[in-house]
Amino acid sequence: MNKFHLIIALLFFATNSIQSQEIKEFTTVKTKTSDVKVPGTWTQLNTMDDSGQTYLKNKEEIIIAIAQNPKKAYSFFKANKSDFENVKEFYKWDADYRKENNFKTDKIKENPKQEYVIWKYNDGKLDNIFLFGSSKNNFLNLLVYTDTWSEADKVLFLENLYQLNK
Repeated sequence: MNKFHLIIALLFFATNSIQSQEIKEFTTVKTKTSDVKVPGTWTQLNTMDDSGQTYLKNKEEIIIAIAQNPKKAYSFFKANKSDFENVKEFYKWDADYRKENNFKTDKIKENPKQEYVIWKYNDGKLDNIFLFGSSKNNFLNLLVYTDTWSEADKVLFLENLYQLNK
């Protein structure tokens, strides 16, 4: 079993067990609104001032990024819309920006019940796979950037990371 599958298995047990967690190591990322827990050991690379996105890398050279910002900070946010409708607006807002800058984007999946959208754009080198979701009064923006994992593995990692922090 490779390390990725071990992490996914541990995430599964952590999010589906009411009993004490068996995961021993987490990396805590401080966002603009609260902390986000990531299973395993990750080294912080940098944080973008404008988006609040913090980039991290693990020993396998997998790069992830995490941002959590208040929904009301975004111009498209409408308090009278559902959390999922606002998440879809977040996706549209960012994907449209990427398209305007000549990047190809694709929606991979959405989950109205869990209030998230998974999508990607290619920066000319690799696919950037994002999960945009809702966490209380915040948008949670998660990214995986690697050619080591398959798209399915990236999606599974993002879904489990989201559930851990929703």
